[in-house]
Amino acid sequence: MNKKLKIYKENLLKHEYFLLDVVNLFLGIAIIACCALALLGEGGVFIHSLVFLLGGILMLLNTIKNIRRKSLLAVTFAIFTVFMFGIYAYIFYYYIHMG
Repeated sequence: MNKKLKIYKENLLKHEYFLLDVVNLFLGIAIIACCALALLGEGGVFIHSLVFLLGGILMLLNTIKNIRRKSLLAVTFAIFTVFMFGIYAYIFYYYIHMG
């Protein structure tokens, strides 16, 4: 059984999207934690801008992953990435300049 597990682990680590999937997992957990803090009222506008920044990074990684596959879904992810970074920029600008 250990031999099969070792072969599975080696094949998994060689998979080209494994690292992207791990980063997606951790970014997703961070986004959920930030959303929970935002709902509790902690952190103010900074937490809201952080949610959109992390969401934009997550969408950017998914765009890169789907561009490599030459998928039409990459265009959708690219549009949402621009949207997320635009919201982040607007909230961050508001946070810095409007107080």
